[in-house]
Amino acid sequence: MLDYPEPYLLAPSALTPTALRERAESMVVDAALLADLPIGGAVELRGNFLYDAWLVKLGPDAASDLHAHEAGYGAVAVVSGALRETRASRDGLDERVVRAGGTVSTRPGDTHRLTVEGPGAVAVYLASPPRGDAPRIVTSATAVPVVPMAVV
Repeated sequence: MLDYPEPYLLAPSALTPTALRERAESMVVDAALLADLPIGGAVELRGNFLYDAWLVKLGPDAASDLHAHEAGYGAVAVVSGALRETRASRDGLDERVVRAGGTVSTRPGDTHRLTVEGPGAVAVYLASPPRGDAPRIVTSATAVPVVPMAVV
């Protein structure tokens, strides 16, 4: 069942958060690809006119800035480890931990921050319409942003 009832025809160049979450949950990550991916690395898994998907391997203390989604929709599926989502609402900041198998969805106007819980995490990030670049996440231990690797 769809969380958001808007039909795809309202935004033919974008997928809704529900559709992105379904795609993120159905993606199978190749264990060899994951083993070769360094901490702070990202590999584009899919890229087409509707959405792009990135596999990202994050080290401890990696985090995004608190940011607003101004346009488009997004989904993050946690493959291993856990992410803490801090989401701004009218009542303040809400926090939740999203563990392996869990997802986060965003739509325009959502403001949130994702932080790695524990020793590291692996996640699939989807954006629609496609952004064409890796998610903006910085690992504070190395002070370098996520770096795109070779396209799969």
